[in-house]
Amino acid sequence: MTDLIFALMSGGGLLALSIGAFGVLDAYNKRGIGEKRVDWLIALYAFGVVMNIVAYVMLDRWYIAAPLALMLVPAERALDKRGTFKRRGAKVNAITGRN
Repeated sequence: MTDLIFALMSGGGLLALSIGAFGVLDAYNKRGIGEKRVDWLIALYAFGVVMNIVAYVMLDRWYIAAPLALMLVPAERALDKRGTFKRRGAKVNAITGRN
């Protein structure tokens, strides 16, 4: 039963991160700058990576899951390139009145 759950979670995770990788590539190449689709694809990529990490941890293969966590770094850099984090900072600065 554990093998079936692993297969479903890992398979779904691989499918999600494969589709979401297009959003990461769009962010790196600065395509679709104003489109929400790219943000959703980056989130799908991160969700797929997390699904794979959870699947390997459930299978008691944490030593495989640990390096997979490094695959979340491109998602963070892609969101940073899109300016997602900068917009939030600008809103906080507008509320607090700081520059």
